[in-house]
Amino acid sequence: MKRVSRETEGKGMEGLKKAAAVLALVAVITGCSAWGQRGYVDASVRTANYTEMYVDYRFYDTEGRNLGLGGSANPFSKGGTGGSSCCAMLPGPGRTVRVVWDEETPGHNEGKTYHYSRDVVVIGSQPLAGSSYNYVITRFFPGQQIEVELVSVPVESLGHGSASPRLDQLFYGRSVMRRLGE
Repeated sequence: MKRVSRETEGKGMEGLKKAAAVLALVAVITGCSAWGQRGYVDASVRTANYTEMYVDYRFYDTEGRNLGLGGSANPFSKGGTGGSSCCAMLPGPGRTVRVVWDEETPGHNEGKTYHYSRDVVVIGSQPLAGSSYNYVITRFFPGQQIEVELVSVPVESLGHGSASPRLDQLFYGRSVMRRLGE
């Protein structure tokens, strides 16, 4: 029977710990690339609201898992936008995302909130190759209609050129009504 010294045994355990850490890192990297392969995109969120309701929403996958991102917006007559939120892996164009949202009517039925959920196919184009800034515009329309669009712009163009033509006029402070599908 071969005897192993405590020092040799300790080195063996240290090697085993390092191997486990490397395997864990590979699993994380593989997991992230698997999300990418499934059509997910790292994106932030902007909201355009063409209704007279306050909206507050979250994104889920079609199995009901929270994707960790959402937003809110004022009614159209009060600017129709909300802040932007950053960042999470969201389904890209052609994929389906579940939007769960609440609506409140300003000045009517104070405290009355309506809850909705809808599965929506993300429209837009695939993210640009290389360094790009990806954002999802979530648009709310009357009759609980929703549109989710991925817009991708080169990072170097941010703040140095014309904005994407897909970006709603509401984001520039202009109350220009848009319709579903425009």
